Amino acid sequence: MQFICEGGIVEKKMRILLLTGSYGNGHLKVSNTLKKAFFQHGLTDVMESDLYYDSHPLLTKASKYLYIKSFNYGKKIYGLLYYGGSRNKRFFDIDIMNNYGMKKLSGMVEKWKPDIIVNTFPMPVVPELKRKTGIQIPIVNVITDFKAHKNWIHRYIDRYYVATEDLREDLINAGIPENRVKSTGIPIEPQFEQPADRNQLLATYGLTGQKPVILIATGAYGVLKDIEGVIKKILENGDYQIIVICGKNEDLKNNLSAKFSENHNVRIFGYTNKMDEMMKMATVMITKPGGITLSEGLAVQVPMLLYRAVPGQELENAKYFKKKDAAIVANRPDQLVDHVLRLIRDEQERYKLINNMKKIYSPNAADVICEDVMALVGRKQGFSRFIS
Repeated sequence: MQFICEGGIVEKKMRILLLTGSYGNGHLKVSNTLKKAFFQHGLTDVMESDLYYDSHPLLTKASKYLYIKSFNYGKKIYGLLYYGGSRNKRFFDIDIMNNYGMKKLSGMVEKWKPDIIVNTFPMPVVPELKRKTGIQIPIVNVITDFKAHKNWIHRYIDRYYVATEDLREDLINAGIPENRVKSTGIPIEPQFEQPADRNQLLATYGLTGQKPVILIATGAYGVLKDIEGVIKKILENGDYQIIVICGKNEDLKNNLSAKFSENHNVRIFGYTNKMDEMMKMATVMITKPGGITLSEGLAVQVPMLLYRAVPGQELENAKYFKKKDAAIVANRPDQLVDHVLRLIRDEQERYKLINNMKKIYSPNAADVICEDVMALVGRKQGFSRFIS
């Protein structure tokens, strides 16, 4: 990597500190996607850190466990914490979060001396370090949902990369300078944006193009509930093919595999790195409304049914997609089945959803962000641009 200045080319490696969080799988996927994109742009000096885990591993493990359990048993509590923390009045002292991981972060910055900090998890401690120490390092936030929680927003953030023009307008209306917010989309793995031969994929998985395919994605930890009953009800109402992705929930995978072992129309999978292929085969997809999954769905343009959104970022995502008429929202098993059957049978409704999805989709987000990061650091260092 080289800088170009008026006097010619100057050799200088660009160092990136890439921060993420392992609460759910989405932030890790975004961080990994960005890291690969940086490498493809010749930016190979990247230090990646799950800051909270690296700072306090035992406490973070415990809080992650509670976070995952909250999707089934503590939705109201999680919602109270999320919405309480997204307004001016909070249920806990914000200084705790402002300083959580500060020592570890300060040490990494001092040792690594990054040219920029790229943050993919809403951690107030990152801009707080800049406020308290006066470090002259650009900090950018890659917001991974379609609504921004207050923890993403801070006066010492130099750039926000957001999912849509609507979210960009929200941040500007909240007082963020217009030149600090760019609508880029959420970074996803490139295979979701690449075309595929659907018939060939169906043949590979032993499926047929003569029957609709319903994809049920239960989340990385397999927390979507009522799946067995939903599958049975769908099968009672037509000749459909159903793919279920159970994520890391082995109990769910084993239970469903046993229940539907003799039904060749039902395919049960655990965690998979072929989610792009699953989506490209699907006529419709039932999913949790996580920001990354929604972005992947937008890229593939598979009609989506958003089921049982947990209060917090999932619910806000679901509200946004419902408002834009880009997905269907369901909260009860019977309601979900009714919506699935109607959508499967109504091709015009599917096309309407797809057309609305196209309106809020931004392609090549990771590349767009990489190029802007390079330009941002180049300006900060007094160089016109980078070349690789």
